[in-house]
Parts: sequence; C-alpha cells; structure tokens
Amino acid sequence: MPPPLAVASALQARGHEILFVSDEANRAAAEALELNFQPWRQAPNRLTLGDGDDPLRDWKPRLPPAVVKAVCKGVIGGPAGAYAADATALIGSFAPDVVVSNELLFGVMMAAEAAGLPLALLTSNVWCFPTRADQPPFGPGFAPAQNAFELRRETVARRLIAGWYDVALGDLNKARAGLGLAPLQRALDQLAAADQILLGVSQAFDYEAQEPPKPFSYVGPLGRRPAWAETTEADAMLIDDRRRNILVSFSTTHQGQSATVRRVVRALTRIDAHAIITLGPALAGLHLPAASNITVVEQADHDRLVPLCDLIICHGGHGTVLRPLSHGKPVVVIPTGRDQPDNAARVAFAKVGVRLPRWAGTRRIRKAVRDVLADSAYGRAAARLATKLAADNVGPIRAVEALEAMANVDGSTAGALRRAG
Repeated sequence: MPPPLAVASALQARGHEILFVSDEANRAAAEALELNFQPWRQAPNRLTLGDGDDPLRDWKPRLPPAVVKAVCKGVIGGPAGAYAADATALIGSFAPDVVVSNELLFGVMMAAEAAGLPLALLTSNVWCFPTRADQPPFGPGFAPAQNAFELRRETVARRLIAGWYDVALGDLNKARAGLGLAPLQRALDQLAAADQILLGVSQAFDYEAQEPPKPFSYVGPLGRRPAWAETTEADAMLIDDRRRNILVSFSTTHQGQSATVRRVVRALTRIDAHAIITLGPALAGLHLPAASNITVVEQADHDRLVPLCDLIICHGGHGTVLRPLSHGKPVVVIPTGRDQPDNAARVAFAKVGVRLPRWAGTRRIRKAVRDVLADSAYGRAAARLATKLAADNVGPIRAVEALEAMANVDGSTAGALRRAG
C-alpha cells in the first residue's frame, strides 16, 4: 500500500484535495498522513493484513490458469459490480477531477469510464498484464527475447495468458451493463479506459527498458517504509560486527510463506554468518527453529538495517527487492507468487543475485546463500544497478506531475485536483 499513499500524500502537500479509498486495513496508514479516507462499502474490504482476512488467497500453489482465475474471481471480475457501485457513489459525492486506480480494480475503471472522467492506473510493481509488446509477458518470468524462437514464445504466451482473463468477461459485462456501458469483447479490453498507466517502478530495474509505448510511462519506484516498521536504536544493535550479516524478509502481507521461511532458517543455521529475521504483520508470532546465529524480531527498520547487511533473502516483492538493490546489496529471491517471479527474473537478468523456486529445499537455499556471499561479482553488479536506480528514485514527483497534467492544473493551483481510487 505505501506507493499510492506516497503519491496521495504528495498531491495533498501541493494543495490538492484527496479522497483515498482502500481496505479498512489501510485506514491507519492513510490517516497518519492526514488523508481523507473512505473504506469500500459493497466491495471486498479487508480489516487486517493477515491470512484470515484475505479474500483472494492467490498465494496458494496452483497452475498459472488457476491463479488468474482466482484473481479474476476475487478482484477483477467477481466483485467488479461492487467496486463499480462504490466508485460511482464516491464519484457522485466527491466529484473528482481525476480517478486514480489500482490496475486490478476493473470495476473502478468502468465507473470512471461511465462518468467520463480522466482515469490513471498507478502500479506498485512491474506491469502485470500481457499487453506490452515491448516486454516479456507477465507471469512466466521470461528474460527479454534474444532470438526468433524467444520472440515467438513471447507472442504465443501473451495470447494464451490474455485468454485466461476472459473467465471474468461475464462478470465484467454484467457490471458494465449496470452502468450503461457497451460490452467488452475481451476482458483485458477494459484497460483501454485508462488515459495514463503510471508504472511505479524503476526503468533501470525493468530490464533497462526503453521508452514504453503509450499510455505507459515510468514514474520511478514509489516505495515507503511501512507504517508499522518503527525505527529504534535497537535496530543497529541487531548487527553482529564480528561476522557477515544476512537480513531475511518475506513481506508484510500473508502469502503462505511460513514454510519457506522455516526452510530458510534451517539453511542458515549452517552458514558462517549472522541472520536477522523480520516477521512483520504477516508472520507475527510465527515459531521458528532456534539457532545461535539467528535473531528473530517482529519488526525493524529495513532502511537502517539493509546498508549494514551483506545479503538480503526475500520473497521478491517489488519494494522489498528494490531496497537492497538501491543500496548495492545482492539478494537471494524465493518468490511465493504475484509479481515476485517476474521481479526475480529481473534480478537474475541483472546478475545481482540468485532466484530460487518456491519449493527450493534447505540444501539448495544454503548453496545459493554461500554462492552469493563467496562471489563478489554479485555485489559489484548490485552496486552498478544501485547507481542507475538512484537516477530513477526521484520520489512521487513524476506521478504527481502526470496527474496534475491530466487535471489541467499544476502545483500552484491549490484544490483543483481531486483523487479517488
């Protein structure tokens, strides 16, 4: 949730009126920034970030078509009518000049379309649909094509994956009919309603992409330190000055990562290094095997710890993997789902770390950790990438200026831009 919060907060600081709509679980973070907050009323509304309140459960191991079907049922299609109803009501009461939506909320997109409002999609990760011809399709974790066979493979994969989303077509067209909109031919055609797609990622990280096709634009990484991660003097004391330090972090939201973290802990017990495991809200209270070289804490400030560590082991979420790379630190990535396999593919492409499958066993994890610690080439590659990432890391200003342009205002026009989504 931090990236859209960063943009919303920056817009408000420039004098624009903001309505931030999200799950109740994000209320505290939004209100800490003094943002006007509204939860979903009819649409799914998570009260916590834990397993028990996760309506999607897309982290369960499944074949790719089943993963897409679950996402369509849980977010894109199944509740599209409810999201559209909530967004339509809020548009009516708040009268925004621009609607900014997460890329999965097709119901919000169609509400903006029906209202005739400018629509921007703001991502917190690499683009998750197979609609960019200049990039490998999201999902398989392909590196950029280097020959005719790989180009053909990308084309076939894009067509195949796009077809999986059509399982949502009935729900989407039912919701559109309720808004007086024409039916879609394909589910992903709804994305055409977006006037701008703002990619909250570093262009350097995204396979060092060239200028993307319209309506895409890179606005740089937008991650912020999670609100729950308080900084204390004790954070620095977690570092062991006598040996190498490894930070282990597997997300703030539940993704079925408990078994993976336990295997990582077992792997690290036989590594000559000190490991710091941060549980976060998703793994709070998790019992892990005890070891003399491992310290387990509920939370810590990664911005303080990462520069002091030699290696970071993580699930590969965009914000989690960008933090160490921004500090020139190599990573071992064990994806559990979502955008993580594609982030891991970018890690491997840049040679800044090692990617492992979710089912990697203790020995394989231990070998990957030893390999990265022993080979300084990973650290040098991470340092080179860090220099490029620094040029992209300009905060939310690119997104803010793009949204102001959509509303035909600038930072000197206080109160003219309103944001819902």
